[in-house]
Amino acid sequence: MTISTNRLDDILSSLTSAFPFFVLGAATLGIYRPSTLMWTNRGNTITLMLALVMCGTGLTLTKDDFTVVLKKNLGAVPAGVLCQFLIMPMTAFAIGKALFLHSSVPYGNSLFLGLCLVGCSPGGTASNLVSLIAKADVALSVLLTSCSTILASIATPLLVKLLVGSTIAISGWTLCTATARVVLLPVLLGMIINSKAPNLASRISRFMPFCSVVLVALICGGVVAENASLLFSTTSSSGAALIPRIVSAVLGLHCIGFLAGYFVPRRGLGFGERTSRTISIETGMQNSALAVVLARSIGAPSIASLPGAISATVHSCLGSILAAYWRGVDNRNGVVEGENNLSQVKESPDDYPELLI
Repeated sequence: MTISTNRLDDILSSLTSAFPFFVLGAATLGIYRPSTLMWTNRGNTITLMLALVMCGTGLTLTKDDFTVVLKKNLGAVPAGVLCQFLIMPMTAFAIGKALFLHSSVPYGNSLFLGLCLVGCSPGGTASNLVSLIAKADVALSVLLTSCSTILASIATPLLVKLLVGSTIAISGWTLCTATARVVLLPVLLGMIINSKAPNLASRISRFMPFCSVVLVALICGGVVAENASLLFSTTSSSGAALIPRIVSAVLGLHCIGFLAGYFVPRRGLGFGERTSRTISIETGMQNSALAVVLARSIGAPSIASLPGAISATVHSCLGSILAAYWRGVDNRNGVVEGENNLSQVKESPDDYPELLI
């Protein structure tokens, strides 16, 4: 029984690690066979799928998760949250204005809104798995993801309204209620279930990482499928290469997020290597599915969801590459300097059931 259980866990862990490939595959399917994924766009299907992902996150959270990090590395928490909600929104605003707010760009306002929604979203929970691979501080990663997710119910609507309010008329109250509905309430529900029925939560949490991978991939694939015909018709008729422009904007946003998220705490604030890696990953990886759902919830054109769908693939691929690089550096050097050799602690996904996508 133990052998089969461990084997199942290994399979689920391997499938979860393939997250970028699932998202990329779903996006490709959405382009070439959009009819296979159009069902995700009916009614509130995408909103419900994201709520399930958020509830799964809450199933793994307890107050003990926060206590350990708060005792040993308290200063890293506000630093990480500030990097998340300052670097990414400002970068999204600057790149969006440069690439989208031109009269020659079709649907420029909608794409600008979509990119700002990505930049103002909280950290993505895929960052927890990437932090493990990169030999960063997984406990800190989980705490930062949890804090930014909870704060997003207030911070995300305010930041989006601040950035796009002068360009696009949106309702701040609608954003607040949408964020609370798909983030705060599901996370709280998951935490309540974990508190009242921990055994049930533990059994469900075992399968949630891979389930979350599938759900996020379906969300992104569905958005691409809905916009496939629009993109192809737009690029062919006007000559404006929207797809390369969107990919460039999203790629630039996440690259700057990873770089600034590392160098600001490392060089500017004096944090150690392990902590700086963690903040870099948390800053560069967003909850892109939330950006998709929020764009739909405020009644924006469907193409406003596209930056979020592309972002899910981009930040996962970049994060995986960065984690592999850092892990290779450690394997060559043997230690991560300045952190009491903490990188040599043997960690595995089994130690962190909260590694959700």
